[in-house]
Amino acid sequence: MTLYCLNPACPYPNNPNTHNYCQGCGQELSQTTQGYLFRDRYFIKQVLGEGNFGRTYLVEDQNFYHRKRVLKKFIANFQGQNLETAKELFKREANILDTLKHDQIPAIYDHFEDNNSLYLVEEYIEGEDLVTEFNREGKFSEEKIKSLLQDLLPVLDYLHQRNLLHRDIKPDNIMRRHADGKLMLIDFGGVKEVSKTRGTLIYTPGYASVEQMTGHPQPASDIYSLGVTCVRLLTGCFPENNHQDDPIYDSSQALWLWQDYLQKENIIISDQLSHVLNKMLAHLVQNRYYNVGEILADLQEETVSIQSVAIPPNLSPLESQKQRNFNLVNFIKKEKLLVFTTFFSSGIIISWIIKYLIDPSSTNALLLWEQIINYTAFISIFIFLGSLVILVLRSQNNQKKNQQLTIKPTSLPSSTINKKVSLSHSVVTGSTPSVPSPNPSINHPKPQVKKVKKTNIGSLQSFDFEVIKVNKKGEIIEQKKGSNKYFIVDLGNNINLEMVVIPGGQFFMGCPQQEGRDRQQERPQHQVILTSFCMSKYPITQAQWEMIMGANPSHFKGQNNPVDTVSFYDSLDFCEKLSEAVGITFTLPSEAQWEYACRSIINSGQYRQLDGTEIYPPFHFGDTITQTLANYNSSRTYQQETIGIYRQKTTEVGSFPANEFGLYDLHGNVWEWCGDDWHETYQNAPQDGRIWLDGDEKYSPMRGGSWAAFPFYCRCANRSQVQRSSRSRYNGF
Repeated sequence: MTLYCLNPACPYPNNPNTHNYCQGCGQELSQTTQGYLFRDRYFIKQVLGEGNFGRTYLVEDQNFYHRKRVLKKFIANFQGQNLETAKELFKREANILDTLKHDQIPAIYDHFEDNNSLYLVEEYIEGEDLVTEFNREGKFSEEKIKSLLQDLLPVLDYLHQRNLLHRDIKPDNIMRRHADGKLMLIDFGGVKEVSKTRGTLIYTPGYASVEQMTGHPQPASDIYSLGVTCVRLLTGCFPENNHQDDPIYDSSQALWLWQDYLQKENIIISDQLSHVLNKMLAHLVQNRYYNVGEILADLQEETVSIQSVAIPPNLSPLESQKQRNFNLVNFIKKEKLLVFTTFFSSGIIISWIIKYLIDPSSTNALLLWEQIINYTAFISIFIFLGSLVILVLRSQNNQKKNQQLTIKPTSLPSSTINKKVSLSHSVVTGSTPSVPSPNPSINHPKPQVKKVKKTNIGSLQSFDFEVIKVNKKGEIIEQKKGSNKYFIVDLGNNINLEMVVIPGGQFFMGCPQQEGRDRQQERPQHQVILTSFCMSKYPITQAQWEMIMGANPSHFKGQNNPVDTVSFYDSLDFCEKLSEAVGITFTLPSEAQWEYACRSIINSGQYRQLDGTEIYPPFHFGDTITQTLANYNSSRTYQQETIGIYRQKTTEVGSFPANEFGLYDLHGNVWEWCGDDWHETYQNAPQDGRIWLDGDEKYSPMRGGSWAAFPFYCRCANRSQVQRSSRSRYNGF
């Protein structure tokens, strides 16, 4: 047993019970272990906790009716200028905390310096943290997790609206208040203003995102930590210092395994919550929720459970017949009592008819059994007719409901999403326009789209552009003129869509081993042979979007900037309306078409290896990219180029040099949707460049990187898995 000295200034408060005087501060332990009056105002009752940065005490404020408070001591183990810097940072953060007035954030009453140590006095919360609650009650249910999110997300929103980050969200720092059961966010010792500069590394391993661990936290980092908190309370798997293996997180692949763990434990949660948590836990910032409002909106949406789905109009005859059979089986199961009554009554009527034909009744008085059969048959006729009428009416009503039902695509079983739909915008084909976007829950403006006359579709003409190649240092080693053909679609109001002819050819798709990192999702390299197609010269602009869709969803406004904050389904909707207006079909490119168009290999022979494969440079500019070649986060380098600027927004399309096909902005600016389902690797990928389906249809690949992406993610081969319903300021097409 040890004696703990409650003097906050004591450097070594733990003492053997044989001591009479504290070995740390020299005071009498019989007094300092029972309580300690600090600064003639705060009577310290007990120690609440101790961490790497200091201790927390329960105190009574003698100047305020002996109210309970929390005294936090920040131990600054620095000297000289470092100590002064720590004090200034502490004072600044204390002033920030003093501005927070929220019912679910402890109030700050005082902050001061004493004997080179720094102190905060906060509101005391009668309650227990979620670690204690977990230890008492066990794993959290889906309902408790949803309640946790609905309770804490508004608190996060309150902080983020004030440009503040918590930086240490975890179960230990969330308390449930006994008075009303409300959750409180506590321990704001790491609170920080959002800034571009690299901050002090404050985080808890096992809860922090990669950008926070590298010193660049942002609001999405708090969202990530809250998501981690949820899955750890769901699974009961918490990071432990003495165990390197985390059962729900594979650090070598930056992959969360919490759903696999729940499946092994036979714990089932809804697709709705799974979607929300997975998006909160996305490894890359651009794949996470942009703000907490989006999370609350997804939590409030009710998923619709259906037993039959209206048959998509372009199913094959065999698929259509299967779908009709499926609907009929479900209908019979639902109305089994009525169906049984109909068949049973019809059976009695048929039996009576057969009996009458075999043995007609004589003119004599009928026997009793004959009378019973006749009466039963007579009643059965009415039952049969009534049941038949009800069955017909209910069948018709069921069909109408299937046709009118509005559902969110993520609520459907995978078999119901139409896999035959033409999925593109930038590729022109000769087929008829595709069916409507498979996301009818998205409400777009419905302007009257004036059909473009065929005479407004220009003939092929040539255009010239400049092509630049650079070495590993970003130095220009080649500068030449390029030429290609294109045609113009006049959308009206002097707004044009320029479609560039991409010649047919063949190339090796995927990432070679020489590009480094274990990028299995970009391999195996495989040869693809493509026929000619056309692709928009630039990402779709906001002016083009407004002409077709009527409204502008973009975060970064600018008529010639790429449209952003559009989902996969939004892109399909645009393609459908554009196809209807122009009279030819526009689709999203397949991944193979996108990568082929991006690489723009004119002479593949110079890249051919001894084994017959071809190894291309990682960017169409060459060995690297620079801030003068693309809009991306050039505060990091890919090779030996100079560090550049981070613009933190989209730029006008065409602001940087084109590739050898005359296409612009394929590296950076906005991530670009492709029409394929998501596949983890290229194993068994098609070799003809078509859109690859039969994968994970909740996700599609995005290519090219964005204004916020580091150079590695802007490579020609890089592919990112993104939820199709995701609307982010990083996303365009």
